[in-house]
Amino acid sequence: MTYCLAITLEEGLIFCSDSRTNAGPDRVSTYSKMHKFAFPGDRSLILLSSGNLATSQAVVAQMRRDVDDRETST
Repeated sequence: MTYCLAITLEEGLIFCSDSRTNAGPDRVSTYSKMHKFAFPGDRSLILLSSGNLATSQAVVAQMRRDVDDRETST
């Protein structure tokens, strides 16, 4: 089970997530499920992922490529 949480405070936003990818007793793997896409002077996007790890990694990789393409085209 994945835990992702976002909290709104007067001072700003808090994002947190766990990093465990399996629940096996003999081997525990980790992978950050929080991804930040920053556009200095413009905005930031925080993605908290859950579900199928391969799908999450594919989406994050595509978003990183799109951000890189945006930065090189301007």
